[in-house]
Amino acid sequence: MASHTETVMSFKSEMEAELARSKLASVGIESGVHRFSRYRALASGGYQLKVAVADLARAHAVLNKVVQTAIDMDEYASSDDDTYARCPTCRSVNVEARPLSTPVCLLSIILLGIPFLFISRDWSCRKCGYSWRT
Repeated sequence: MASHTETVMSFKSEMEAELARSKLASVGIESGVHRFSRYRALASGGYQLKVAVADLARAHAVLNKVVQTAIDMDEYASSDDDTYARCPTCRSVNVEARPLSTPVCLLSIILLGIPFLFISRDWSCRKCGYSWRT
């Protein structure tokens, strides 16, 4: 991958970022997924998809088409694969953790990230709309 890259899009899950990376690869655009630090990724679900500056406009065009037609991640995860978070009602992997509030993130970072292990997260299913807390 070229030495000078830019973030073309951010994703809340590694799976979404890798699917977008695969889509770019299918049209000949080389890209890579960058994960924020462990604590920032836990707080905001931050995965960045980076491409060479020369490919930035083309990558935006390709990914904007993908984002407009929502990716059904259930097509990519087998039903017996429990490595992904799943909705308790419909068992879909099309779920997302809602970001923690800024004060909670700051407090956790100040305390070396230890509170992240004990903070409950709000989750929601993009398929059936169900929300729950873990």
